[in-house]
Parts: sequence; structure tokens; C-alpha cells
Amino acid sequence: MRFVEHNSTQSAHGGSNKRGEHDHEEDVDPILIKKLSAHEKMAEEIKKNQIDCEALELGSHRLERKQYFSETFSMSPKFVTNKGLVKIKGQNIDFVQLLQRN
Repeated sequence: MRFVEHNSTQSAHGGSNKRGEHDHEEDVDPILIKKLSAHEKMAEEIKKNQIDCEALELGSHRLERKQYFSETFSMSPKFVTNKGLVKIKGQNIDFVQLLQRN
């Protein structure tokens, strides 16, 4: 989880906020931006549909450690990359795994 903080360079009264001039904490408006990974975004979308779920930490479940490849279909890539796992609660489906084809 990464956060970016942005501080306003102007005071709330419209003037410039040079060092020593009206240096008030209430003049600074921090903006926090949270960057979500693919499986965290998927969990948020699932939650919007009133389904209880949680995004698991990458690599925390044994299901994520399996190597996937397919030679069955000639046009499909041979390997896929794990992008995360979402645990579904109270449904017939236990997990949703996001895979990226290479």
C-alpha cells in the first residue's frame, strides 16, 4: 500500500505562504492517494455488489504458489502470472484468482 501526500503551497487566504508569513497548520490541505493492486480493485468491485470478500496478501495462500501453463490451445500463451487472490465469504465460491497471460 502506497500513499502520496500533497501539501498546498498557498494559504487559505489567497496569499503566498512564505516562511514566517501566516504559517498556520489549517492552511495546508493534505491529499492522500491510495494505489490499489489488481486483486484489491477486484475486491472493491465485488463489494459494490453487496458480496462480502477480502483481497488476500500476495503469495499468502498455497493456491497462488502453483505454476500454471497450458499447451492445450495453440494460440494461448504458455505461462500465466498470478495477480492476486480474493477470498469470497458466505457464497458457493471460495476464491477468485486473477491471472495475467504472458
